[in-house]
Amino acid sequence: MGRYLVGIDEGTTGCKTCIFEFDGTLVGSDYREYKCYYPKPGWVEQDGDEITAGLFASCRAAIAKAKIDPREIVAVAISTQGSVWGPLDKDGILIRPFMGWQDARGASYVDRMKNGEYIDPAELYQIAGYGPATVPALTKYLWFKDNEPELFEKTAYFASHQEYFLKRFGAEDWFVTDTATASRTGVFDIDNRCWSKKIIVDSLGLDIGKFARIVKAGTVVGTINKYVAEQTGLVEGTKLCVGAMDQNCSTMGGGLVKEGSAVAVIGTYGSVYVAMDKSARDPNRTLIFKHNSGPENYTFEAASIASASSYRWYRDVFCDLEVAAGKVTGIDPYELINRQIASVGPGANGITFLPYLQGAGSGPRADNYARGCILNASLGTTKAEIARAVMEGITFEMRDNIDSIRRIGIELKDLRITGGGTKAPLWCQMQADIYKQPVSVLQTSETGCLGAAIYAGVGAGVYASYEEAAETAVHIKEVYTPNPANYEAYDRAFERFVTGYESLAKGGFFALNKED
Repeated sequence: MGRYLVGIDEGTTGCKTCIFEFDGTLVGSDYREYKCYYPKPGWVEQDGDEITAGLFASCRAAIAKAKIDPREIVAVAISTQGSVWGPLDKDGILIRPFMGWQDARGASYVDRMKNGEYIDPAELYQIAGYGPATVPALTKYLWFKDNEPELFEKTAYFASHQEYFLKRFGAEDWFVTDTATASRTGVFDIDNRCWSKKIIVDSLGLDIGKFARIVKAGTVVGTINKYVAEQTGLVEGTKLCVGAMDQNCSTMGGGLVKEGSAVAVIGTYGSVYVAMDKSARDPNRTLIFKHNSGPENYTFEAASIASASSYRWYRDVFCDLEVAAGKVTGIDPYELINRQIASVGPGANGITFLPYLQGAGSGPRADNYARGCILNASLGTTKAEIARAVMEGITFEMRDNIDSIRRIGIELKDLRITGGGTKAPLWCQMQADIYKQPVSVLQTSETGCLGAAIYAGVGAGVYASYEEAAETAVHIKEVYTPNPANYEAYDRAFERFVTGYESLAKGGFFALNKED
C-alpha cells in the first residue's frame, strides 16, 4: 500500500512540505519563503505563481531530503491560508493578486455592517459564526465589487487558496472546499453546512454559483499528473485530497477531535481553539464559531491577527546584529534573542508591548484600528527588556483570548500548544505560567503539515477515522506545569497590558487610524 503521507503547509510567509510515516514520524521536510506585498497601508497581497513555485520546490526538496521512494507516497493534501481570496476567470486564471487574510482594506465595510448596513450584525453572527471583521473574506468581496468593477465582471470564481492550489496541483475536480475553509469566508451557513443565500445574494449582491462546492476534508479530488510530478517529485497517480485551512490543519495535527480539548497556536496567525460537539454561539459575539473539518464537530476560536508575526517583526526591525551573528555562527537569530529574553524576569521590568500590528483579532478587544505599541519605556530600558515584552505581549493576547472562552463557561480540559511559540522552552513555560494551566507540547511542531497529511490519510483509507488518526499519529512530547511563583508578576504585567490598550482605545488614539 505504501508507507508515507505528504502534508504541505501553504503559510503566509512561506511553505513547508513534510513527509510522514503513518504513525506520525517525520522523515523529511523543506521550507521555502515567498513574499507578501503591501501596495497601500493596510493592504496585503500575494502572487499565486510565486507561491506555486515555492510549493513545488518545497515538495521536490522534501522528498529528496527524506531519501524515500516517492512511489511509496500514498496521498498528499494541502493546508492553506484561511480568509484569503482571489478572483478567477472562466479558465481558472487568477486575474488580480490574492487579498491576504491580514488585508484590512475592508475596514470601512466593517463599520457599516456594525451599524446595520447590508445585514444586521446579530443575524450575520448567528448564520456565519463570525461577526463583521476584516479577516474574513466578506468585506474584501464588497471592496472588490465597489472598487474594481471591470475585474468583478470578469470573475467566474470566488476562490480561496484551497481551490486555487488544488487546481495548480492538477486536481480534476478542483473547485471544491471543506467546511472549515468555507467557514472562514464569513458567508457560510454554519448550522446548515452550506453557502448562505441570505448573506451572499440578499446582503452582498453576489452570485452564489461562483462559490466552491462543499465536500468533506480528505475527499480525493484527483491524482498527480505528469507535469506536476515533474515539478514536485511526486509520482503520477498519487492521490490528491482536499485539505483544510491552516488553523484547522494545525489543530487536526494537534489531535483536536474531542469536546473540551483545546489547541493554542502561536504562529503567523495566533488563535486558541476548543472543540464543541453541539452548535453554539458566544453571547458577546466576539468569539468565532465554525466547523472543525474532519471530525465533523465545531470549534470556538479567539484569534490574534499578528501573533508570532510580531516576533518576526521585532527580529527584522531591531535585530540586524543577531541576524548577522547567526550567519557567522550558524545559530538561529531567534535563539540569540531568546537568550536575551532569559536574562530579564517576568514582567519585563514594566515594559509592555501591544502586539496589534495589524489590528486586534476576534477576542475581547476586536479592534480593526488598534496598532502595536511599546509602552512604559525610559532611557534605561534595554533591548532585552523590549524583546521580553514582545514575547510576553504576544502571550498576553493569547491569555486574553483564553479568558474570553472561559468567561462564557467553556472549560479547556486539555490544552495543547503548537506553532512558533513552542520552539523555545522559555516560551513554553511562559505560556503555562501566564495561562495558569498545564500546556502540552506536541512531538512534532509541524502540526499544520501533519494535519494535512492526516486528511490525506483518512481520504486514502490509511486511517478508518479521524479519531483513529489522532490516536495513531499525534503524540505529546512534553508537558509544562505552571509555576505559581510567577503568577503575581505576570498578573501585574497583564493588567498593564489590558490597561494600556483600553487607555489608548478610549482616548481615541486608535481611532486616528480610520480612513478619511
